[in-house]
Amino acid sequence: MGLLGTFTNMDADGRATGAKYECLLFDLDDTLYPLSTGINLACRKNIEEFMLQYLKIEESEVPRMCLDLYREYGTTMAGLKALGYEFDNDEFHAYVHGRLPYETLRPDPVLRNLLLSMPQRKIIFTNADEAHARQVLRRLGLEDCFEGIICFETLNPPLEPADFMDALDDSQVLAGGDEERNTADRTKASSVSSKSPVLCKPSLEGFEAAIRIANVDPKKTV
Repeated sequence: MGLLGTFTNMDADGRATGAKYECLLFDLDDTLYPLSTGINLACRKNIEEFMLQYLKIEESEVPRMCLDLYREYGTTMAGLKALGYEFDNDEFHAYVHGRLPYETLRPDPVLRNLLLSMPQRKIIFTNADEAHARQVLRRLGLEDCFEGIICFETLNPPLEPADFMDALDDSQVLAGGDEERNTADRTKASSVSSKSPVLCKPSLEGFEAAIRIANVDPKKTV
């Protein structure tokens, strides 16, 4: 079943329970696993290296700039794009997330059982890219605990926004069509997306987009 159908059915089930909240949006990093894993520190280090090596930003300015942009724009990447830096989104994510110590993440059966006991719809909402989100969920053993993932590609698609709502099953992509065609379309639009501003949380626009894509009632979503 496609994700749109899943959303519709789950929404009806949520209303039937009479629960105060029908949908729970979960952050991913530093939420489903502790800071002690070192993922956050390694990610920041990789971002700073990218800024230094690929964007040629003055080394003494990188740490402060990295933190300031994160605080102002939600992600350092969004801040860099807002300042006019041009780089490929996929290359950035591959550099920043491709070398993370995912081996420090371990299955969490207690969290898994807790999530599965919740009757509400559960969706991951992260600023990270899809590959990173899938990797983290797989390592934690939580792949089947969430209905879907709203991620960087969902909010910043190179083509139509509705084409890139990613389900946990690779075969389930809302209105996604053929995967080879989607891959070609993403590649074709790379030069455009490298210059485009980044939509992400905690911006109001980012949350509005997520609510719209997930087709949920914001008054019954937390």
